[in-house]
Amino acid sequence: MKPNRKWVAAMMLGAALATGTPCVSADSSVETVGASTFLYMETSEVWLTEDVKAVNRKDGSIALIDKDGKQKMAMKNIDAAGGGVAFYVRELRVPGEPKRFWEIFATVGAHDKNCGYWMISEENGKWRFELMVEQLIAVGYNAMEWHLLNSDIENGQYILKSTVEYMPEGAQYQYERKFLVDWQAEVVYSEKTRSFLMRQLPLG
Repeated sequence: MKPNRKWVAAMMLGAALATGTPCVSADSSVETVGASTFLYMETSEVWLTEDVKAVNRKDGSIALIDKDGKQKMAMKNIDAAGGGVAFYVRELRVPGEPKRFWEIFATVGAHDKNCGYWMISEENGKWRFELMVEQLIAVGYNAMEWHLLNSDIENGQYILKSTVEYMPEGAQYQYERKFLVDWQAEVVYSEKTRSFLMRQLPLG
């Protein structure tokens, strides 16, 4: 499959995706803030703000709950797994942008198959979805097959990467398995639209 180098504008849940090359005044880089918090087994929650925490409900979903017990939003894994789902939560930052951001990865199974991805934001007490798996699919990610999914900052770029594992010829044991990046996309923030843009990157 040829890489799609067009930018995709990420809209809210239920909105249509705008494809093409949008006209933006400037694009801002995305930065990570600290390490991810692993929500599974004993650690099931983490406070995102003074008033709102992310809670692994251990039914395959994660929810944002305020200090009064009110749910702000909820996210369900895309594999319809009823349990055994782990969530990785990490804060992100866009320099100069007052909104706060977090990325959430969901994994299931012994080999950490990706089963969900969300980027969410908060501003003045209002929470919204910024990115979801649907936007990743729009730029070439295959969410229906087994993949590891992670993000990193490379040369100042925020990159999402999808990795598959395989057994090389002649291998017999799991410790001999190898990993191959089969998809990657750059994510930037449009200062004009105050939303994220994505584009698939070539491999190699």
